[in-house]
Amino acid sequence: MDISQEDFYLMALQAIDGLGPIKANMLINGFSNPSEIFLASKKDLKHKVNGLSEDILNQILNRSSFNAVEAESKFCKKNGIDIVTIYNVNYPVRLNLMQDKPLVLYKKGTIYPKIKRSLAIVGTRKSTEYGHKFLDQLFEELIGVKDLCVISGLALGIDQKAHGLSVKHAIPTIAVMGLSLDKIYPTQNSNLAKSIIASDGGWISETSSQSKTSQGVFPRRNRLIAGLCDAILVVETDVKGGSVITALLANDYGKDVFALPGRTSDAQSRGCNDLIKKNFASLVNTPYDLIESMSWHTLTNKNLPRTLELDFDGTMMQKNVLEVIRRSPKIELEKLISQVQLEHGQLIETLLELELEGVIHTLPGNKYELI
Repeated sequence: MDISQEDFYLMALQAIDGLGPIKANMLINGFSNPSEIFLASKKDLKHKVNGLSEDILNQILNRSSFNAVEAESKFCKKNGIDIVTIYNVNYPVRLNLMQDKPLVLYKKGTIYPKIKRSLAIVGTRKSTEYGHKFLDQLFEELIGVKDLCVISGLALGIDQKAHGLSVKHAIPTIAVMGLSLDKIYPTQNSNLAKSIIASDGGWISETSSQSKTSQGVFPRRNRLIAGLCDAILVVETDVKGGSVITALLANDYGKDVFALPGRTSDAQSRGCNDLIKKNFASLVNTPYDLIESMSWHTLTNKNLPRTLELDFDGTMMQKNVLEVIRRSPKIELEKLISQVQLEHGQLIETLLELELEGVIHTLPGNKYELI
């Protein structure tokens, strides 16, 4: 598979054993081009990012991950897997807002990088008829929501039900995998995974076939689910487990979190009840509670203009942000914050709205420009 020089170095950086996504992003933001990272001295690397271990520094200086990139490129070409880096137009815009976003993703099918609305649905593998019945009712309502994508983790139980209903009702769905895309896990969902691709959905993972260890892949998968959505619904879960972790991550990312309450005697509902009790999630009694809370019941097909016009029909906040970007093309996020005088969370939300509407574009290094 032919990849650009920039993509090669991004893959090489992500392939470094022990280098987490936060420090990897700090390195990318500290140099004007990813190739410069592998040309820098140890002193320069330490200066740009504090806390890099000697082992990580040596891997960068020795370029020991280059062979893994060559092998992964061949693997992806052989298996029909697309490589999507932060410089690629197919990189999901919502992930750009994360400090710990992956530099490289691997995908099959369609992943809808700029779809207007995104709902993650997660829950226990030991789901019950109670949760399934609620999802049946929810999807009857979701049919009417335009430009919606459903995201889940292809696990048994609630994930399986959410993907299956998405396929049934022709709602685009993305399966976020923990392992590399040649390994469908669990194997019981192999046919479901194929049906997702066949119905114009997709698979996505940040794990390459060359990864030395599978430790921590599912927690990393959970953060991707949280990062890719606008809202997340926890249907059934106990107090411990991946669904609760995903909900808490989504909360940290500023996403809307919802949970289906249940009887206190039901183990599968204890986690949902606990999230609601601690104000980490909003209670949903009916499917319409979620749809109304997200203002998805008043959707229109109106599109914003591709360029900034005098009659731009946006909010005053959006107009102010666009005017600053117009005056300072490729402006960095920190400078934008100081000039628009908005809270960080408000600005991030406004930028996401504008990018999803096709008015602005995110550049590497958290920079923004008009389209």
